[in-house]
Amino acid sequence: MRFVPYLLYLFLIAFYRTILVEFFSIMWAEIYLSALIVLLVALNKDCLTALWFGFAAGLIYDAPDPSYLGVHMIILAIIGVVAARIKDHFNLESMKSRVLLVLAGLFVYSIPRLLLYSHFGKGEFVGIFLQGPVLSVIYSALIGWIFFVMRSGRISYKKLKSLF
Repeated sequence: MRFVPYLLYLFLIAFYRTILVEFFSIMWAEIYLSALIVLLVALNKDCLTALWFGFAAGLIYDAPDPSYLGVHMIILAIIGVVAARIKDHFNLESMKSRVLLVLAGLFVYSIPRLLLYSHFGKGEFVGIFLQGPVLSVIYSALIGWIFFVMRSGRISYKKLKSLF
């Protein structure tokens, strides 16, 4: 029974990867949902849970296109373990520190992803990085910030309903 939320997260990653990615993309920016969910699990659970969930999320992410199968497993597992270890050693009680950790994790996730999936010349890395992954990282961090705001209770259904 305790694995049900993780199965739902993995289903959300698979559903987003196969169907919803085009719907939620804004020009070159897309939501790095797999990395975002792994980082959120790492911030709320222990290191071992972040490790196996990162492997599972990477496997689910690469399943539709198995040409790079295993790359996301390693990247997401490392990001999950590092975020869980940082959470254990630092005080991450404020929302700013959590969003900053998510932002840093998303930047770390975007670099190997760009190197593997993009075909560019020597001098084009910075231009391509500023065009696509930076916008995707900001877009994903904004979604993470909305999650933290809703989880803290600053925005809720009742508060939104009282405005209108």
